[in-house]
Amino acid sequence: MTSNENAAEPTGTASTAAEVPADTPSRRFRDGPHLPALVVTLIVTVIAGLFAGTYAWAMGDPQPHDVPIGLVSTTHTPDELATELQARTGTTFVVRPYATETDAEAAIREQVVYGALVEQLNGSVRLYVSSASGASVARLLEADAPRLEQSIGQPVTVIDAHPLGPKDPNGLVLFYVALAAVVIGFVGAIQTRVNAAKLTLAGELFWDVVRSVLGGFAIAFTVGPLLGVLPIPFFAVWGVLALTMLIAGATYSFWRVLIGARWAMLPTWIVFVLISNPSSGGAVAPELLPPFYQFMGRWLPTGATVRAVRDLTYFPENLHLEPYIVLVVWLVASVGLFTAVRLFRYGPGAPGDILHTWRSIARRPAQADGAAGF
Repeated sequence: MTSNENAAEPTGTASTAAEVPADTPSRRFRDGPHLPALVVTLIVTVIAGLFAGTYAWAMGDPQPHDVPIGLVSTTHTPDELATELQARTGTTFVVRPYATETDAEAAIREQVVYGALVEQLNGSVRLYVSSASGASVARLLEADAPRLEQSIGQPVTVIDAHPLGPKDPNGLVLFYVALAAVVIGFVGAIQTRVNAAKLTLAGELFWDVVRSVLGGFAIAFTVGPLLGVLPIPFFAVWGVLALTMLIAGATYSFWRVLIGARWAMLPTWIVFVLISNPSSGGAVAPELLPPFYQFMGRWLPTGATVRAVRDLTYFPENLHLEPYIVLVVWLVASVGLFTAVRLFRYGPGAPGDILHTWRSIARRPAQADGAAGF
């Protein structure tokens, strides 16, 4: 009996050994740290190409299209001027007629048009441009002035009705201000969650607000009173920038509780850095952007911030409601979604064990059907 039992032992050992998976190089790679490192490397590679390609495509070679300008004339119709300009410049213009020079100047102030061609009683012509509305379009119109002279047969005098500040001749500070608010907004949220991981929901929201208020103050104070780069109304711009920072931070926080901290940065980066920032109209006017970016810029936070700060700085008597509506909608949606998902998955306290996972939710209908069938 003993010899039979001993003889059987190698068979059991062999069976057990056969059940243990072989420690192959592919298995070590799959179970070790190198596979996640490879995945991250591939994602970063793709994002790097998209980052460079996005900005190069959107802003590298601006192609103007459907640029709105005004016309005060008794000798040319809008259609005639638009046709002549397109033939001579290759740019499509939307020419809008105005009865008087005053009406055309009002349209420029309200940013309905980027400029206006106004015939004077003595036969001369004035070309009004507005660098504050869009420096890139103003430069385009100024460069087209000789061709305008050829089209109308009269000398053209260029007048900048709303010039930029002397310390921002290219109009880029508006873009940099909005960019700073967006990037610091979500980077600040990342660092807060990493270094203060035990905050309750109330604590997270409190520090999000405090961080946004102080960050908005720092940006507005730096470009305004400290350096004097922009002639901003300080408190109004401070409020807009604080709102933008809070939106960016809440958007990242929403993705963090939805898909986890490991990948939350990816959709945040795509929304803000790859789409929202280049489509904002801060560096290049919307009418010079590809159609996709021209459309998206109106409805994303960076574009809304650029337009709001531009209005407050250069057109305080002609504020537009749309950018504030966009920012408020983004604020309500981002903070509301973050709060709802945070409560659902972790509760109001400090993050601990996940209360509800998406996989468990998906299993509930199947379990209910099984229980009903039983």
